Amino acid sequence: MSVVAMASVRSCGVTTLTAGLAMVWPGQRQRLVVEADPAGGMLAAASGLPPEPGLVSLAAATRRHDEPTVAFEHCQSLPGGTPILCGPPTSERARSALTMLSGLLGRLGELDADVFVDCGRFEPGASNAVLFERADLGVLVVRPRLADLHALGAFLQGRNNALQRATLVLVGPGPYPPAEVADALGLDVPGHLPWDPDAAQTLATTPVGSRQLTRSPLVRALRTLADDLSRRVGPQDGEQSRPPGDPVAANGHGSALEVGR
Repeated sequence: MSVVAMASVRSCGVTTLTAGLAMVWPGQRQRLVVEADPAGGMLAAASGLPPEPGLVSLAAATRRHDEPTVAFEHCQSLPGGTPILCGPPTSERARSALTMLSGLLGRLGELDADVFVDCGRFEPGASNAVLFERADLGVLVVRPRLADLHALGAFLQGRNNALQRATLVLVGPGPYPPAEVADALGLDVPGHLPWDPDAAQTLATTPVGSRQLTRSPLVRALRTLADDLSRRVGPQDGEQSRPPGDPVAANGHGSALEVGR
């Protein structure tokens, strides 16, 4: 159905965002989380799952069967039952598996499911960059701090249209509010997730509907963000698609944040 890919220029909670969005995504369609971080996966260890089945076993299986639906045969489950295709814990095995799976992962949009891809930290020209650019919706993740925003602005300079159309989510504390970041970078900023390490850690082992998580600042922010992003990739269960607003134009003021692009 739709592919939503998350990535960052500097590591800042991409995996938590990917898994969290999949857990709270509105609608009744099947979901699938794919750890496609060339640096290696971490969700299996964080959730108390074995490293396989996952990307490595899927890569071996595609020698015999390369239809996208085979991915579900190599999934495990996050709390609440969301299927996850776990990445191996080491960079060497992750890069090898992602190279072998480049064709299949490029066809994830053929699945009758909403797919959430953890691309990890951007590596231009690498497999994670290609997956991000091909997604129906690309979500960049950044801390609202000057050094991180400058790094992202420099990265975006001269990049292709797929990155210029990406949506930006802020994570954690910083002096720059979403409207100011949107003005400076020229990207839509639909959400700002709080720095909530206790909830982020619990998310890997506990369903989001539990009393421990459902009222946490992180899960409440994830639900609001998921409602917004889901409308950008298409109607959910009979809803009519509503185009996102233009926060850059709506701000109506100049930005004090100077970020070169």
